[in-house]
Amino acid sequence: MDDEKNAIEWENRLSIHIPLVDNQHKMLIEMTNKLYEACKDGDEAAKEQFTKTVHNVVAYISYHFSTEEQIMEVTAYPGYGLHKRYHLEFIRELMKNIAAFEDGKKYVPNQFVRFLRDWILSHVAFIDTKFGKHVTDLQKIGKIGKIVLAGKDVESKPIILAIDDSKQQLSMFKNMLPDYDLLACDSGIKGLEILKRVDVDLILLDLAMPEMSGFEFLQHFRNNPANQRIPVIITSGHNTEKYIVASKQFGASDFIVKPVSPELLNNKIAAHLENTQNLLKIRPLVDKPV
Repeated sequence: MDDEKNAIEWENRLSIHIPLVDNQHKMLIEMTNKLYEACKDGDEAAKEQFTKTVHNVVAYISYHFSTEEQIMEVTAYPGYGLHKRYHLEFIRELMKNIAAFEDGKKYVPNQFVRFLRDWILSHVAFIDTKFGKHVTDLQKIGKIGKIVLAGKDVESKPIILAIDDSKQQLSMFKNMLPDYDLLACDSGIKGLEILKRVDVDLILLDLAMPEMSGFEFLQHFRNNPANQRIPVIITSGHNTEKYIVASKQFGASDFIVKPVSPELLNNKIAAHLENTQNLLKIRPLVDKPV
């Protein structure tokens, strides 16, 4: 492992399709890699940095576990009790390793990093994915909506992603929708990239675009079960029955004919968000490690 640049890299197979939790897992990977970097040289400065970083990791893991456990509890996850026990056992093992290291009994940070890496690869990929499926299944049938941190995400504006190859149309959307946080891009491919990083609340989608049509975008987008709850409103100049019917078949939630009326657009967005944005508010607390 000493010759590797990072101890662990984020992979798509680690995603459990809950953006809040996925982002926390990415942060844990980043912190694990910082630990790995800190212990490469093995001198006193590296040892001091490792000691400082490892306590930050434990605090963040406790915070992360509290987030997951609250989601499991409020969504009545059947495996909640067993999953919580896994968390407790992991924290205990971490604290034992840290105590041994600080007592000078052993200085084996590489082993510690391996322990973290192996846990992330096994626990997240095989245990957390079951929990993720439980949550996304509930989102799919409309039982719960977007999962947010209370007092943080809830205070922000709903996020709308507008995908249209017309810069003029994207500019018009910005002027029409002052009450929303608008992200804009000019292709379906760019839209899919944005969606890997941002948990949006609604999508405005053009149909006729180069590289990837609106229909092709919908195919890719709706293939992910976690995306079923997100409304997609088609905004198109194709005002014929066949395009409206095809849009519905590909998974669109609504259809607006261009030129777009600001009043109609705002009314439709508000109606769709009201139906889908039953936010699940989580307020994670950091417990003292046992």
